[in-house]
Amino acid sequence: MDTKDRTGPPEPHATLSAYFGTPLAPREFTLPDGVRVGVDCADDTPTTVLGQCYIHWGQIKSNQRNKVIADAFKLAWLRNTGFPDARAVLALSTPFTRLLGRGAWLPAALAAHRIEVLLVDEGQNVQRMDIVP
Repeated sequence: MDTKDRTGPPEPHATLSAYFGTPLAPREFTLPDGVRVGVDCADDTPTTVLGQCYIHWGQIKSNQRNKVIADAFKLAWLRNTGFPDARAVLALSTPFTRLLGRGAWLPAALAAHRIEVLLVDEGQNVQRMDIVP
């Protein structure tokens, strides 16, 4: 998990564990072809949740936006490669909502690839964002 420029709780997977009602932790997977990939949080076998977290408070910079896009791509690829029934979840702090406005390409792409977006506020409240492309 990228911790650069991050404030708030050091382990957002604990907040997501409470939200989903199942223990989530950072996990690394080795796929049948030997490729290794890590995620910020996932449940144990059977894997039903694959998540990436990006918690940042303040102005969103282009490198942070790009990290979110890369994480979404990784989640979609990992789910499609090894866990077709798992939920792919991006957990973002509320400042990222500006990237997900109506008419923008990113929410349309997330919806098309079945990636859920959860918004985490500064009080650690989690809310599912309904993405309308």
